[in-house]
Amino acid sequence: MAREKVSREESAFQSTEKIMQTFRMTRELITFLKGEAASKGLDLTAYVNRMLDGLRTWFGLPDAASHLLEADRLALKMGRYEYLLHVLFQRSMELREKGAGFDAPGSEPEKKRK
Repeated sequence: MAREKVSREESAFQSTEKIMQTFRMTRELITFLKGEAASKGLDLTAYVNRMLDGLRTWFGLPDAASHLLEADRLALKMGRYEYLLHVLFQRSMELREKGAGFDAPGSEPEKKRK
């Protein structure tokens, strides 16, 4: 019975129904979000929905990748936000060593430092 309840609760959130929700945010955050949305050609609502759904779905990565990330996150006992901070920090350490854009398409392999 508990399994059925969970299934019903999950299905309630998988609807395409839109619900009006109000949030209070600082003026600086709203200005930032509007600028980001405009740069992508989106309205503010579409942009915020895209970002939040990305957080929920591991930004649309394939299931194999999202399952690995989720397992890592759980093993590290971190929330999603903290885990994303951790991943970004690890990337910053790699950039410190290899330089910005080291893995960009068309970039030449790094020459070994002496």
